[in-house]
Order: sequence, then C-alpha cells, then structure tokens
Amino acid sequence: MMTGILVIASITLLGILSYRNRWLENRVYKQIPLIDWVLLIILPIGLFLGWILLVRSIIDRPAIPILPLDDFDNLLVTILFFSYGFVGIGIHFAAKVLWRYLKKDKDMMAFKINEIFHDKLSHYLAFLNALFIIFMLVLLEINHPLPFFSPLGLQVIIAFAGVLAAVSSCKTIFLLNEWSDGYNRTLFSITFILLGLILNLIRVLRLNYDYYPVMLFIISFLGGSLTTFVVRQVLIFTKLSKRRRLKFLARIFSAK
Repeated sequence: MMTGILVIASITLLGILSYRNRWLENRVYKQIPLIDWVLLIILPIGLFLGWILLVRSIIDRPAIPILPLDDFDNLLVTILFFSYGFVGIGIHFAAKVLWRYLKKDKDMMAFKINEIFHDKLSHYLAFLNALFIIFMLVLLEINHPLPFFSPLGLQVIIAFAGVLAAVSSCKTIFLLNEWSDGYNRTLFSITFILLGLILNLIRVLRLNYDYYPVMLFIISFLGGSLTTFVVRQVLIFTKLSKRRRLKFLARIFSAK
C-alpha cells in the first residue's frame, strides 16, 4: 500500500520538476521535445503502476460489503475512465507538438482547430477522468477496510504524501497565474464535489480513518488541491491593482 502511495506522490513531484524544464524543452527526439515524451509515457505509466499497487493492496484485505458495489464492477468502470484519460493524454501530446510548429496566428483555421484539442478537450479528458479514478478507489476501499488500526505515524506520512501530490498537481494541472473562465472552474468544482461526497460517505457510514489509509491519502490530495489553488488565487488577488481586482472577481463569479 505505502509503495503505491509513494509512487503516485513521487510521479506527481516528477511532473512539477519536469514542467517547463529548459533542458527537457531543448532536448529533441524525433523532432519532439523530451518533455512531451515524459508527459506521454513516463508520468501516465508511473501513475498507472501506483494505482495497480493500491488496488492489489486493497483487494488483498478481507471484504466487508458496506457498499452495494462489486469489486469487478468497480474495476470495469475505472478501466473505462483510464481509457478516456489516456485518450486525452494522446490528444494533448499530438496537439501540443503541432502547436509548437504551427504559426501562432489566431485567425488561421488550423491553429484554431488545434487549440480546441490542445486546450479544453484534452485537459477535460485527462484531468476529470483522473479525479473519477481516485473516487472509484475510495469506493473500492470502503468494502475492504484494514483489519487493524493504522499507526498515527503512518497516517501522518500518508497525509503528507497526499498534500505533496496535491501541490505538485496544482502546479502542473491548474493554470495558477489567474482564475480563468476555462477548465480551471470545472476542475475546481468537480474536486470540491468529490471531496464533499467522500466526507458525506464517511459521516453517513460512520467510517474510521484508522481503517482506510488510501482514503486518507485521497482526502489529503483533494483537500490539499483545493487549498493550494485558493491560497494561490488569494496571493494573486492581493498583488493586483484595484481595477484588475474587479476584473478578477468578475471572472470568478461570472455565470459563463
């Protein structure tokens, strides 16, 4: 279990270390920068490996039917989310490579169409499916609690790993320089909703964190993501002029 958690935390940290890394940007293989190969191959495979390790550790525990959701059905739905997520990664890879070589002319039709794939479509497919995958992991663990209390020291390490993964993900996933009316709003909202659903499940089912270490990791990740993003936006807001502050607030509360 801890191996899977540490693998996921390490891979997300690798993501932030490689994000906009000049060396990876400048080194090219097959006319494609190494950073794009990292985002296409290393990061997704590493996260998938971490997921497999967590699933195996959960299924190996005794089953207690708390939720009416079979393990097989859970994994089938999760594989579907993985499939769409990997499609999103592939679309982003191709669109980003084309973006590097297309003329940055916003009036050019080829550039406009490529931006549709490069921006919201690929990000929605990759990031939203990633959120649904970790939510399914919570549902899987509810029916497979630990047969013993997890030590407090272990819980602290797990929570720290979740926060580390959250900070790294916020840096590479969310556009942190401003609150845009793009996919930031949707990702933030879905993350907030999923965290609320998990906390309500804990309350209604009267679950104990001591028996659910993977759930603790995911709650730390989701909560850390929301906190990191909000803190970043507050820091940006305090540095803006009065006129830009009004524009900033208008974007946040806009219904569009």
